Amino acid sequence: MARRRRSNSEAGVNLDSLMDALTNVVAVLILVLVLVQMDVTQKVVEFMDNLKPASPEELAESKEKLKVAADLVKKKEALLSEEPPTLEAIEEEKRQLALLEKNAKLNEELLVDLEKLKKLEKELRETKEEEEAKTTKLQEKIAELEALLDATPVLTVAPTEVTIPSSRAVPENADVYYALVFNDRVHLIDPFSPVKLFEEEFRKNKRDWLLQRVTQKGKDRYIYDGRKIVEHFKGFDFNNSRGQQLQVVHNPAQTRLHIEVKPDLREGGTGLEELKESANPFYRAMRSIRSNRQAVIMFWVHPNSFNTYLLARPFADENDVPAGWEVRGNQSYWIAIPDVEVKRLKEPPPPVPDTGPKPPSIKPTLD
Repeated sequence: MARRRRSNSEAGVNLDSLMDALTNVVAVLILVLVLVQMDVTQKVVEFMDNLKPASPEELAESKEKLKVAADLVKKKEALLSEEPPTLEAIEEEKRQLALLEKNAKLNEELLVDLEKLKKLEKELRETKEEEEAKTTKLQEKIAELEALLDATPVLTVAPTEVTIPSSRAVPENADVYYALVFNDRVHLIDPFSPVKLFEEEFRKNKRDWLLQRVTQKGKDRYIYDGRKIVEHFKGFDFNNSRGQQLQVVHNPAQTRLHIEVKPDLREGGTGLEELKESANPFYRAMRSIRSNRQAVIMFWVHPNSFNTYLLARPFADENDVPAGWEVRGNQSYWIAIPDVEVKRLKEPPPPVPDTGPKPPSIKPTLD
């Protein structure tokens, strides 16, 4: 038995080292705690020393915020103490919310329409301002013209009595030339030479312009491309030396071509001062056409140039060229080309019904 107890004593564990280690750890922790406590105390003292005292205004503002927070807490507590809303009340709120959303959408659409109206109003205002500016310019131009008219001396001409002692009709086989009397200038129009030049050029190219041949009893019809013909004659030389512009014109609703003759109304023809000389361009033109025994000249007189006509008319009488005159305001002359049919590009508008009495037709006469 004694031997067994001795064996147990020798096998026991020595705890002295463990106790020393634990003691050291506790001592270190105590030291760290002391140091932390000293640092916190120092920081608190430093914070309190650096803390700036609040001003009376800041103190009042803080009290006001505290009061607002207290009122809010009271309201929250009151809401918590109230009874919860019923299902009927919730549905009513939903309906009110839906109505508000609908009204908001309607207001948004109205706002969009309002923006469109504002934009339209701005455009109309700008258009109005442009029109007012144009009107102002026109009024200024009218005022300038009226001032020029007031400053223009009145041309005094001795009263002249124009009589037609023995008027007679224009012969059916006559070659009628025209003289446009406009703005105190006389422009002689030769309606025959341009047609001859056109026909010569047309014969050379008509195969290229032919669109359709219509077989019919008697004589076949040939329909040509008017657009190609007009394009070909742009800039064509009609050998006109009177400062006139000639161009082939096609009305899309018609099947016939025309040659438009545009005189130079400012510099062309023969002016009023030139007519006072014996050998003027218009006199030479009369001498040129008098060799044609069928030649007739018709004066188209604008109301502002009657005095010019009175000076030009004797040159026709001196060269034995039968003449007549009409009051007209034409600034150009159109020569029809009846022998060339072109394709109509669009249908003509319907004729306007004529229900009133027709005015009597007055044919030009010679005097």
